[in-house]
Amino acid sequence: MNISYNKLYDSEDDFIAYINHSYPKNNLGIIWFSGLNSDMNGTKVSKLSSYAQQNNINFCKFDYFGHGKSSGDIEDGIISKWLENGLSVIDNICNGHLILVGSSMGAWLALLCSLQRKKRIKGIILLAPAVDMTERLMWDEFTSIEKIELESHGSVKRYSKKYDSNYIITEKLIIDGRNHLLLNDRIKVDFPVRIIHGMLDEAVPWELSLDIGRRIKSQNIKILLIKDADHSLSRQSDMSLLFSNIEELINN
Repeated sequence: MNISYNKLYDSEDDFIAYINHSYPKNNLGIIWFSGLNSDMNGTKVSKLSSYAQQNNINFCKFDYFGHGKSSGDIEDGIISKWLENGLSVIDNICNGHLILVGSSMGAWLALLCSLQRKKRIKGIILLAPAVDMTERLMWDEFTSIEKIELESHGSVKRYSKKYDSNYIITEKLIIDGRNHLLLNDRIKVDFPVRIIHGMLDEAVPWELSLDIGRRIKSQNIKILLIKDADHSLSRQSDMSLLFSNIEELINN
């Protein structure tokens, strides 16, 4: 099936591909933020898109620079660039108040975007949030040999169990990520926050969600741990939990 994508260009002639479903009378929308190496056609986002359309909720999904249908090479990507992509979607595509839903790295980017566009945010949902992942889940977990390789060659290969393949982590991704770390201080958001994390997650430890929750300023926060769920959070029961939390934020 051919899917029609729109393109949003930046000042460097790079573009991000996106799909936006909007309803003129609805002043509330959802934006989906994917994880690293994922795109807007993943299982969770497809189910969320169907849910939004069935309930006449504005919904936008997009691919970061170097991902999916967007321009660029993922190895040239950095957190600053992907953050810029998210802010551009908020500013140029979506109207009204927004619920940001982010998965893994996308949760970090959604949280970063929400901090810069607070007046637009109705609430935020973080799924298996990999906040500060370039430091906590990459650099801090590298062996001494991997750190030497990264610093001498500019990149290092790591194995992804999820995709059963190697992927490249660049030194510039690690260095740039340090400009966006959130877990060294209080996270100053006042809107509702929902965090959902599977306790069988082998990619992002669920304990990280507890740290995020402790640092978020908002008193309207829930951390939901699912004992038998893994990183994907794509089962029907996981999606039903996501949908119920979206409805809670809409009615908040």
